[in-house]
Amino acid sequence: MLFHVLGPIEVRSNGALLRIKPGKPTKLLATLLLHRNTWVSMDRLIDVLWHDRTVPASAAGNVKSYVCGMRHALPEACIDSRAGAYRIRAGLAEVDADHVAESAVDARIALAHNEPGRAVSLLTETLALWRGTPFQDLAEEVRAPETARLDEVRWELRELLAESYRALGRSADAIGLLSAMTCDDPLRENVWARLVTLLHETGRRGAALATYRRARSAIVRDLGIEPGAELVGAHRMVLERA
Repeated sequence: MLFHVLGPIEVRSNGALLRIKPGKPTKLLATLLLHRNTWVSMDRLIDVLWHDRTVPASAAGNVKSYVCGMRHALPEACIDSRAGAYRIRAGLAEVDADHVAESAVDARIALAHNEPGRAVSLLTETLALWRGTPFQDLAEEVRAPETARLDEVRWELRELLAESYRALGRSADAIGLLSAMTCDDPLRENVWARLVTLLHETGRRGAALATYRRARSAIVRDLGIEPGAELVGAHRMVLERA
């Protein structure tokens, strides 16, 4: 059984998509998966399921009913209960959010062993697991910390993919990816620095200088400071190696 949380919650068993009732049962599963392998109190579950709504007197009974239905719908899932709390047990291989962090480690190992092709395959496959905002079935304030963590993992994977493209000699792919990343977050100076450096390495000095000017403009405008040492160093390299 595999739980997909990098977007709307999905559960698959032997490749087949299992049906979960929409609404509160789905939110319940998402909450348990958000706190996988730890106990979640009844009070916490009720707070999430009736977020910003009046909690009915039957709330605890409803939660018990949702858990019972989930156990029937997902017979292979390990949903434990104890007085006033529930827990879903899931191994590293069973939740896509856990899998992606391991992929970053594996990709770094592949690059260290001069296997950029393997790294590209691994990273491309892993990045395809994102289908939207992680845990998007839950309210933003409920999922925000985990969403932020997973956004950083995805960013790291994209940086590694650009590095792998570069190692393979696929400069156009690396430049395209880095350019897209600067649009997604114009304040990531390390990405701008890599893009400036790669443009210069591929003989596009004018584009490298123009890219630095765009980066500096965004940083000064939004942060009110000059670029840091890494980006300034990349710019200086372009100027000195005309």
